[in-house]
Amino acid sequence: MIDLQTLVEETGAESGLSFNIDGILNESVNLEYDGNVAAMIGMILKMCLEMSEDVNNGDLKQVMIKNNDGIVVATKNQDDNCIALLSKDLSKMGLLLRRMDSVFSN
Repeated sequence: MIDLQTLVEETGAESGLSFNIDGILNESVNLEYDGNVAAMIGMILKMCLEMSEDVNNGDLKQVMIKNNDGIVVATKNQDDNCIALLSKDLSKMGLLLRRMDSVFSN
């Protein structure tokens, strides 16, 4: 089981979500409108998963969204459970990507 609060603290992210690929929220930390955010990120993951399958690129594992004001890293496992971390500090991108690569392997 993933301790979302600890994951947010370890990475220095501002907030985090645990949800399934259908956007059903399980847990959130420090996030307003968490249900809406889970639904939107779930849809993005689902669309990227379908695109990955269409181009025979293997199973989708992770999506990163970067803009001028922050980053979102969302990771899914083989059972379509998802974790997303959000940070306004772009310098944390490497740490978020590295930590999220191992989030479901522990």
